[in-house]
Amino acid sequence: MPNVDPNIVYLTLVFGLWIGVSATYLPGTGIKELLAVAALVASVVMLSTMPTNWVAVLVIVFGVLSFIVMPFLKQQLLLLSIGGLILQGIGAWFMFDGLHVSPILIALTIGLPLAYHRYILMPMFERVRQQPILNEDDLLIGSRGRVLSTINPTGTVHVRGETWTATSDSPLKPGDDVIILERDGLQVIVEGVKHKRTSSNGHEA
Repeated sequence: MPNVDPNIVYLTLVFGLWIGVSATYLPGTGIKELLAVAALVASVVMLSTMPTNWVAVLVIVFGVLSFIVMPFLKQQLLLLSIGGLILQGIGAWFMFDGLHVSPILIALTIGLPLAYHRYILMPMFERVRQQPILNEDDLLIGSRGRVLSTINPTGTVHVRGETWTATSDSPLKPGDDVIILERDGLQVIVEGVKHKRTSSNGHEA
C-alpha cells in the first residue's frame, strides 16, 4: 500500500480526537462517538503503512485528550489548554521519519481547535451543566395518559409508554384521558381530563 499524504493522516487523527473530546463534553445519540472511532481506526491503519514516529503520535493524543479534563479544572487553570495544543503541534512536526506535516496545517489545527473549545464547546457544556436534572417523577407528574382498565378507585393507565396502576377520586372508564397528579410508590394518582364542548355561539357547554 503506497504512503498516504501525511497531511491527510494527521487531519484524520486530529479530527477523530477532537470529535472524541466533543462527545465527552456533549454526549448524545452516539453518532459523535462512532465518527471518532471510525476516524481513529482509519488513522491508525494509515499510520501503520508509513514511517511513523509513534512516540510523537502519543504526544498528539495526550495533548488533545488533555482537554477532556478541562471542564473539571478551576477557570484559571484553563490556560493549560494552550499546553495541550503545543504538545499537539510538537507531535505533528515529528510525526513521521523523513516526512513533515505542513506547518500551515499545524498552525490551523492549533488555532481553530482553541477557538472551538473556548467559544463553542465550553459555552455549550456550561449550558448543559446548568440545566436541572429531571428525575422520573418530574417527567411523570403532569403527563397525559389514557385509562386501560376501569378505575374505581383502582385500575390501570397507559402513560409515557408504560402501564401503571392508578387510583382516582372519581370513577374513570377505559379510554378516558387522565393527567398524572402524583406518584405513590409503584402507582400513580390521576384525575380525569374533562373535555368541554364549545357551542356554536362560542360558549362552553
